Amino acid sequence: MTLTVSSMRTPPALPGLGPQHFLSLPGARTVPVPALDAVTRAVEQTLTEQAVMCLYGDAGCGKTYALQTALASRPVLPGDVRICHLSPRPAPTPLVLRAELLLAAGLPIPPTRDPGVLDTALRTRLAAHPHLLVMDEASRLTTGCVEYLCYLFDDLTTQLTLILATSTKGFRMLRRQPLLVTRTTRWLQIHPLTPGEVRRAIPQLHPRWRDTGKDVLDRLDARHGHGNFRRWAQITHHTLRLERRASPPASALLETTLDGCLPPHEDPR
Repeated sequence: MTLTVSSMRTPPALPGLGPQHFLSLPGARTVPVPALDAVTRAVEQTLTEQAVMCLYGDAGCGKTYALQTALASRPVLPGDVRICHLSPRPAPTPLVLRAELLLAAGLPIPPTRDPGVLDTALRTRLAAHPHLLVMDEASRLTTGCVEYLCYLFDDLTTQLTLILATSTKGFRMLRRQPLLVTRTTRWLQIHPLTPGEVRRAIPQLHPRWRDTGKDVLDRLDARHGHGNFRRWAQITHHTLRLERRASPPASALLETTLDGCLPPHEDPR
């Protein structure tokens, strides 16, 4: 099942603190764009079904942030689910992945390289409690590692839910893994913000843009932002930095600074 996030009206900003924004941007808030609601519902369904889900989209569009927000908003996970968050190193071997999974599950690595011993330790832990494994940059996984995750998921004794997050390019790579494709029940794509969503969401993201005209937001987004939350965090960071030196900074200086940090019309994927 492939899900896409459609454009709809963005509701008011959520109160309170959320997961860490890019650059630890001070004053930034969680904005409940449609993608956040879609991710929250998909995570709940995937946990309930103890299934496999793939979340994909352009780099910086907010996949990891949405996942962290969705999980943080749940005061009690169903069945006392334990969350393991892992970002694998590039092209790990199955042996390396075993070790990283043991650490993510809170287990010491046994003093052996015997795969059977490592497998037994990991399977025993995954059988004792329900676990949610959130795998960032999932396209880094080799075919052998994907097969190993499927092996753990298929084990009748384990209680494992898998959420794999990747870029749009990485999604195409994962779709070439038949063992994974046939086990994945949700493919959720996160799109960049549309111009209309940018006008509603960015003033909620940070107070700096609260009273900014739509024409300014449109111009900045068309040249530098591209509806991408990470790029907008950088735009905000550099704007605030320049304002600490001179308020307001000359528009030419801001454009020159942003051109150097965020090349105009650069494809962020």
